[in-house]
Amino acid sequence: MKRVLQAAFLILALAAIAQGLWQYSRLPERVAAHFDFSGHANGWMTRGTFLGWQVGTLLFLTVLFEGIALLQSRLPADLINIPHRDYWLAPERRAATDAWISSLVLLPGCLLMIFFMALFHLVYRTNVDGTRMLTPNPGWLAAALILAVIAMVAVTFARFARNPAA
Repeated sequence: MKRVLQAAFLILALAAIAQGLWQYSRLPERVAAHFDFSGHANGWMTRGTFLGWQVGTLLFLTVLFEGIALLQSRLPADLINIPHRDYWLAPERRAATDAWISSLVLLPGCLLMIFFMALFHLVYRTNVDGTRMLTPNPGWLAAALILAVIAMVAVTFARFARNPAA
C-alpha cells in the first residue's frame, strides 16, 4: 500500500504542477489570488508571482510529505509516539508498522494535493471568467479534507491503541 500511495502522491504532485503551468498563460496579468470568507477577491498579484506561489507551495508539500514518509522508517523507536510502542515497533513488526505510518502520512498528502488542485482550479476559473467571486466556496473542500484526516487518525488510533500483547 505504501508504494501505491507514494506513486499516487508523486503523480498528483506532478499533475498539480502541470496544472499550474498549463493555466499560467491563460490567466490575466493581474490575478485575484486572495479571497475573503464569502469568496470575494480582496488581494491580487501578478500572474508570474501567482505561478511561483502555486508551484512553490506544491513543491514544499511534496518534499514535506515524501520526506516524512521516507525518514519515518529511519527514526529511532523512542521518537515515534504511538500507543504500545514496544509491541508495534518490535523488530518482527517494525517494517509493517513503518509502512502503516508512512501510508498515514501519504494518504492525507494525496488528499491535500487534490484539495490544492481543486482550489487552484477555482482561482483560475474565477480569474478567467472575470467574476472575482470564488464559487463554490472552498470552505466545503477544506471541511471535507479535515473530516477525512480526522477519520484516518481515528482508524490509526484504533489500530495501535489495542493492546495485542494482553
